[in-house]
Amino acid sequence: MAAATLLVSAISIVSLYSTAIEQHRLRLVETVKSQARLIESIANFDNQYSSGDHPQGARAATLDQVAAAHRRFEGFGKSGEFVLARRENDQIVFLLSRRHVTSEIPKPIPFAGKWAEPMRRALSGESGVLTGLDYRGVDVLAAYEPVSVLDLGLVAKIDTSEIRRPFIRTGFIAISAALLVIFFASRVFFRISRPIEQAIDQQAETFQTLAETSREGIVLANTDGIIHFVNPAGEKLFGYRHGELLGQSVKRLMPKEHSIGHDGYMKAYLQSGIPKIIGKGRQLTAIRKDGTRFPIYLSLGDINTSHTRLFAGVIMDISEQQQLQREILEIPVSEQRRIGQELHDGLGQQLTGLGLLATSLVNKASKPEHELATRLATGLQEAISQVRALSRGLMPVDIDTEGFINSLENLVENIRSHSDIEIVLLVRERVRVSDNSSALHLYRITQEAINNAIKHAEASRITIEVGTRGGRGYLSIEDDGIGFERSLEKIEGLGLRIMKHRCGLIDAECTVESSHAEGTRIKCYFSIEQ
Repeated sequence: MAAATLLVSAISIVSLYSTAIEQHRLRLVETVKSQARLIESIANFDNQYSSGDHPQGARAATLDQVAAAHRRFEGFGKSGEFVLARRENDQIVFLLSRRHVTSEIPKPIPFAGKWAEPMRRALSGESGVLTGLDYRGVDVLAAYEPVSVLDLGLVAKIDTSEIRRPFIRTGFIAISAALLVIFFASRVFFRISRPIEQAIDQQAETFQTLAETSREGIVLANTDGIIHFVNPAGEKLFGYRHGELLGQSVKRLMPKEHSIGHDGYMKAYLQSGIPKIIGKGRQLTAIRKDGTRFPIYLSLGDINTSHTRLFAGVIMDISEQQQLQREILEIPVSEQRRIGQELHDGLGQQLTGLGLLATSLVNKASKPEHELATRLATGLQEAISQVRALSRGLMPVDIDTEGFINSLENLVENIRSHSDIEIVLLVRERVRVSDNSSALHLYRITQEAINNAIKHAEASRITIEVGTRGGRGYLSIEDDGIGFERSLEKIEGLGLRIMKHRCGLIDAECTVESSHAEGTRIKCYFSIEQ
């Protein structure tokens, strides 16, 4: 503010000074021309009418009149004066007395010297105006004009110091006043801005403290995806040293399949104009410096100020949380397996033994007991079938991950045998699921999707497709039911969130596509053994 004020004051003074110089130039030129023409008119008159009135002739008479007039001339300003001179050989001889020293005519000076440049030009027949040294060696603004009738030169001049003096004085006053105004304005400004500055400093310090002490990673990036800030927890989370991520792209922190669509997603978001919060939280997959993948929970916000726009991501590593969730989910699964094993090895074997005894009794029983024994044997066979079916339902996946496809085939066959719904299993490739836990979760997702389609979507056809896409496993369950709009509330309550949660536990992606009267399609992309 001080620099701007001083600069404006200086520019104003310089502009006024330039205007004053130009006005002096015009006035001097006009004055010297009119005086030169006046002297020439007097000389012409004296040549015609006064040649005998002066002992030295008409020229001397003219010079005496000019000298007499010059003595009565008060000048312009304190240093302004007229100078009249002639050239004698190689010298300039002055004809009028100095205004600054009474009754003293300046001494002759060399014609080729450095002084009296305006007079030298006038005696050379030139006319004009310039800034240069006069006969005293003082810098002056001078207008020069030849007096051709008398072969003289006439100069009207004023010291440049006299022209500058009022502007220097005014500039000093203006700058002093400006500094005084700046001083008081600065005190008022600081008094007003101090609370704002303190609030900003407090907010910045609060953010810095929260960022440095937070257990979650915090990343700030601009609209081009270039990282501007990473807190210590974020650097540790991704395995980078301090400052190593600054200036890098956020796509470095994403798996390849996510980074490919990042630019398109950001472009669509920026065009939508949705402010502030982008998402309350999403389960995603990130990648460390060493290339290892890990699950994260990401909350993303939009920081939009007048001069910049940043996106703030709060990142939490949920690897341990998902491991605990897997262990919790594994408890009922293990219990189901134990019950299924006991049904198969315990109750199933006992019923099989009783069935053999009932068959033996049928062969040995007499006619009155034969019908009863037959009914007993038939009932035991049905009970054995139900126990085996129940056992297979409780133990759907073999320890070998190849059993995932077999389990889906058994599931489809079982549904076909108990319902009139058309269900199709399309195995494009017999994928190898990465681990048994993932296979079990995928089986449960399929089972839940089929149950929803049968019970709530009123589907008549279900298509299950398994294969690979883009280097990952692909599972799709599609039905021709009533669609999402009518059954959304029921689906949310009966399993959609559980299906998505299961996908998150095994680092899989789950999408749901549905519309009214066009059915529902659930897609899962998961890791497989290469």
